[in-house]
Amino acid sequence: MPVVHIEENITSMRSKLMEMQNQLFKLQGSLEVFEGFQRSGLTQIQLPTKPDDPIDSIEELESIQEKPE
Repeated sequence: MPVVHIEENITSMRSKLMEMQNQLFKLQGSLEVFEGFQRSGLTQIQLPTKPDDPIDSIEELESIQEKPE
Protein backbone atom coordinates (compact mmCIF):
# COMPACT_ATOMS: atom_id res chain seq x y z
CA MET A 1 0.00 0.00 0.00
CA PRO A 2 1.41 3.46 -0.89
CA VAL A 3 2.45 5.67 1.98
CA VAL A 4 2.50 9.47 2.17
CA HIS A 5 5.04 10.93 4.58
CA ILE A 6 3.44 14.05 6.01
CA GLU A 7 6.58 15.69 7.44
CA GLU A 8 8.53 15.18 4.21
CA ASN A 9 5.71 16.74 2.19
CA ILE A 10 5.48 19.74 4.51
CA THR A 11 9.25 20.27 4.38
CA SER A 12 9.32 19.93 0.61
CA MET A 13 6.39 22.30 0.10
CA ARG A 14 7.88 24.93 2.42
CA SER A 15 11.19 24.74 0.61
CA LYS A 16 9.53 25.11 -2.80
CA LEU A 17 7.40 27.99 -1.55
CA MET A 18 10.46 29.85 -0.23
CA GLU A 19 12.23 29.32 -3.56
CA MET A 20 9.22 30.68 -5.44
CA GLN A 21 9.04 33.70 -3.12
CA ASN A 22 12.72 34.46 -3.78
CA GLN A 23 12.12 34.27 -7.52
CA LEU A 24 9.10 36.55 -7.16
CA PHE A 25 11.15 39.13 -5.23
CA LYS A 26 13.83 39.09 -7.94
CA LEU A 27 11.22 39.53 -10.65
CA GLN A 28 9.56 42.39 -8.77
CA GLY A 29 12.93 44.10 -8.36
CA SER A 30 13.71 43.74 -12.06
CA LEU A 31 10.30 45.14 -12.96
CA GLU A 32 10.87 48.16 -10.73
CA VAL A 33 14.23 48.82 -12.39
CA PHE A 34 12.76 48.71 -15.89
CA GLU A 35 9.80 50.88 -14.87
CA GLY A 36 12.34 53.36 -13.50
CA PHE A 37 14.15 53.30 -16.85
CA GLN A 38 10.84 53.99 -18.59
CA ARG A 39 9.95 56.86 -16.22
CA SER A 40 13.31 58.46 -16.93
CA GLY A 41 12.59 58.40 -20.66
CA LEU A 42 14.54 55.36 -21.82
CA THR A 43 12.97 53.30 -24.57
CA GLN A 44 15.87 50.95 -25.27
CA ILE A 45 19.34 50.02 -24.00
CA GLN A 46 22.11 49.22 -26.44
CA LEU A 47 24.37 46.38 -25.36
CA PRO A 48 27.77 45.52 -26.84
CA THR A 49 27.81 42.56 -29.19
CA LYS A 50 30.57 40.96 -27.16
CA PRO A 51 30.47 41.23 -23.35
CA ASP A 52 34.22 41.95 -23.26
CA ASP A 53 34.04 44.92 -25.66
CA PRO A 54 35.28 48.03 -23.85
CA ILE A 55 33.12 51.14 -23.72
CA ASP A 56 34.41 53.59 -26.34
CA SER A 57 34.44 56.65 -24.13
CA ILE A 58 32.85 58.17 -21.08
CA GLU A 59 31.97 61.28 -23.11
CA GLU A 60 29.84 59.18 -25.43
CA LEU A 61 27.92 57.74 -22.50
CA GLU A 62 27.44 61.19 -20.95
CA SER A 63 26.09 62.60 -24.20
CA ILE A 64 23.64 59.71 -24.49
CA GLN A 65 22.45 60.31 -20.93
CA GLU A 66 22.01 64.05 -21.50
CA LYS A 67 20.24 63.62 -24.85
CA PRO A 68 18.50 60.26 -24.99
CA GLU A 69 17.24 59.33 -28.43
